Amino acid sequence: MNERKIIDRRLLADLAKEVGLNASYLEALGESRQWEIVVGGDMFERLVEIQHRFERLVAMGDDEYRGFHIEVPRPTPEEWGYTEELITSGEYDSREAFLADWLAFNPVETRWFHVASSRYGDSRSIRVTDRKHTRFIITNCPKCTDAGPDDTWCRENLTRLFDYLERMIDVIVANPDGFNDYVAHNLPYQQRIGRIAQKDFNRIVPKFKIEVEDRETAIKALEDSVHGHSAPLFETMSIRRYCTYYRIANEVYEAYHQKRGLRGRIHTDPQDVPEELRDVVYYKRKKFVDVTKMYDIDSQEDFMRFATDHYGELGLSRLNIFASHDRQQGWKIVVSNSYSANAGLAIEVATALYKAGTPLLIYDAEKLLRILLEEDYVRLVPDSYHNYMGYQEEGSVYELPWEYECSVDSNSVLTKEQYQVIVSIAEWQDIEQVK
Repeated sequence: MNERKIIDRRLLADLAKEVGLNASYLEALGESRQWEIVVGGDMFERLVEIQHRFERLVAMGDDEYRGFHIEVPRPTPEEWGYTEELITSGEYDSREAFLADWLAFNPVETRWFHVASSRYGDSRSIRVTDRKHTRFIITNCPKCTDAGPDDTWCRENLTRLFDYLERMIDVIVANPDGFNDYVAHNLPYQQRIGRIAQKDFNRIVPKFKIEVEDRETAIKALEDSVHGHSAPLFETMSIRRYCTYYRIANEVYEAYHQKRGLRGRIHTDPQDVPEELRDVVYYKRKKFVDVTKMYDIDSQEDFMRFATDHYGELGLSRLNIFASHDRQQGWKIVVSNSYSANAGLAIEVATALYKAGTPLLIYDAEKLLRILLEEDYVRLVPDSYHNYMGYQEEGSVYELPWEYECSVDSNSVLTKEQYQVIVSIAEWQDIEQVK
């Protein structure tokens, strides 16, 4: 029978030390194997054995999913490669110089990961992630004859992990309530999901508040789109007509980025281009597509052949300006914003098109309006990279920096005071319970 123990940081660290596991091994497994480690032979047998151990826990989802968080210590200086020879050889001036590097790469005493076991038919997998990035997946290939990794380093590290998971499951089974309580009180906020009122977030960190040049018109444009109001639609659409609205949108896009010192330049028209072709030439220079040679720019049929792929994307932003046809009403220009990070830019682009009298439809207009009016919530997520607006109810997302990245001055991502206020007043989702 498993011995019931009080679960704390020392216990979990001791479990890792028993098998020689530290956070650097888990990071290195993912980096060296490009996220996927296919096992066969005796390592596959070990994978099956560990998954049988997972079956002592209650299934938590489809495909026999069971998962839990683990807390693993950082490597000691010696595990990270410190020897006296580094000093005598002159590679480091002193032990203190080595420790400065060691601390820069290992800034926190422990690292948290989530381990998940799944099965589907003959396919098996154990996934290890820090909730920000998938570190690696250990899996089998039922149709492969490959025996899996043959290098000693990888096999040794997989063995360390499997030995550690055996011990962890024993601890959880003996005291599931204690384990759940420990995780709930110690899992870093950076690996949780929560939310904070947009108004509170903007008050704490004013630089993240979305400011637009013409707030009154922006609100009117969004409200009209919410209620389905629009300028009269076009009976027909052509490449020439579309390019007019693409240019309006893209010039706002470039000015927006230039203002923030990111990229972009103001386009000037070449003097040798007729006025009626300048928008088309502008499109050609931005998209590197000579539409005048490929299509009849006044033909609706050719427009429909032209309007494919990313024809309306502004830069590489996934903010798209495209033409949409309603058989009964006609053609309109659509502002379609994908990423939460582009909310302010999308509002500016939509406002410029609205001012130009464009028959306009703004996707997610209601969300964008709530953001602008500070009536929305900001979702706090472990990973905000390429976060789509449709991923969650909230229109805005924010990825908390690690606390050690915050400082007392105003030049860091957040000050320590700002960080502490955010985590204290945010609403945090409950952590998944293991039974």
